[in-house]
Amino acid sequence: MRPPLHLDLLKEDERRSSSPIRLRVMMPLTALFLTTCVLVWWGLLFLRVHGQNQLVEELQQAVTSFTPSHTAVLELRAQEQEYHAMVHQLTLYRNSRNLFGQALSNLAEHVTENIQFTEMRIPPPSPPTVDPTRPSSGPTNTFELVALRIAGRTGGERPSEAVNTLLAALRTPAFTNLFRTAVIPKGAFRQDIARNPANHETLLFEITCDCVPRRFQ
Repeated sequence: MRPPLHLDLLKEDERRSSSPIRLRVMMPLTALFLTTCVLVWWGLLFLRVHGQNQLVEELQQAVTSFTPSHTAVLELRAQEQEYHAMVHQLTLYRNSRNLFGQALSNLAEHVTENIQFTEMRIPPPSPPTVDPTRPSSGPTNTFELVALRIAGRTGGERPSEAVNTLLAALRTPAFTNLFRTAVIPKGAFRQDIARNPANHETLLFEITCDCVPRRFQ
């Protein structure tokens, strides 16, 4: 038995696809879909950029409104730091005080009748070296040397002995907590010839006491 013959009489341009969706329909739909997606993406991007710009403007306005307050806060912080530095300097000076009250009270017991003080002075310390780029309102060193200068005159019988007795008293434990050394400088024990050249009984004297240094800590 012979197989049946199948004769195809359709031309190539007359052939149709078995798919229900035609290519000529798909291409416009695909183009339209892609165009819509691009437009939607651009729209979302525009909205996002617009929202970001509005946020930036709002932040700039907020920063501008806070500028006076921020400036005032900075000024208050600078003032607070200045006051803190001043309090710190005052604390350093308070802690570095040399208390002369008790020593001077004890000194009165060792001053005889033939001794008269004419001067009792604490010379100012040498000015510290100040860096102009870093000004300071307080001490720039950790310690400061202090000295007490006592000047006076004495007369009567054995005037030099009275001064030496006073000098020895300044070297006793009652004063050594404040005075480290007590000396009569060279040439500071002399006759008082300026007031009366004929008077050889009155003597001028000076005693220099090196005190415990002031420590700023």
